[in-house]
Amino acid sequence: MPEELVAVYADPDEALRAVLSLRERGVSNAQVSSPAAFPVVHEVEHTGHSRALGWVALVGGLTGLACAMALQVGTSKSMGLVVGGKPIVAWTAFGVVMFELTMLFAGASNFLALAIFSAVSRRKVARSIRDLVSSERIVVTVPLTGMEPKLRDAARVVLGGALAEVAP
Repeated sequence: MPEELVAVYADPDEALRAVLSLRERGVSNAQVSSPAAFPVVHEVEHTGHSRALGWVALVGGLTGLACAMALQVGTSKSMGLVVGGKPIVAWTAFGVVMFELTMLFAGASNFLALAIFSAVSRRKVARSIRDLVSSERIVVTVPLTGMEPKLRDAARVVLGGALAEVAP
């Protein structure tokens, strides 16, 4: 069962100092659970899904643009309209619908990806640690399993006011 060293901070600056001190001593696997996007959250390197959201929005937007173009060209050609020598496929007239479907698909796909990624990443944090986070508390967690003794001692020194080691 994995061991973790857990410290609870009421001040975001204090949590930031602890994370920076951990990093200076060679402990690079600290995790932060926070109710808001404090600077300490951004200081801890996240290799998770946050970088993928931009790509999801881009793919969703391009899909919406392709759907809008196919819908408008297909509809215009299938109606058999008499246009008096004007082009049946007029891109300037399609601009509004293409923009709207691009934004709709990009927003909907980004929202869906955000909900899925949030659910997946939330499960990586133990329930006992999630219960410690509140509107005024930040939790810094250092997983101790597989860590060399020198780094374990450094983590215990930095997180001196920490709660006991917990096994989720």
